[in-house]
Amino acid sequence: MTFWSMLTTKVDADAAASTIDVFVKRRCIEESAETIPGFRHGQLLQSTEDPGVLCVLCSWDDKASYQQWLDSPLRAAQFPDLQGITASDLVTGMFETVHDVAKP
Repeated sequence: MTFWSMLTTKVDADAAASTIDVFVKRRCIEESAETIPGFRHGQLLQSTEDPGVLCVLCSWDDKASYQQWLDSPLRAAQFPDLQGITASDLVTGMFETVHDVAKP
């Protein structure tokens, strides 16, 4: 089964575009992919109902792979660059796939 991590945050809607730009240019998800063998997929999502709500959704082989990322010094190095993103209403969650349907 796939393990999912979800991080949501709320930023000022007027600053959402620049926040997304910083996150993408900082290569946050790409660094996960490059350094953690159990990383599978990652997305940065923006709410269609509230443009200030952003979500990082990543899939991992297992919880241990996600924990490896949480403990990574590379992840710790990202935080100074993302202070504006992580300073507000930050919510994290961990999920395990229990049912999966996909079109071929």
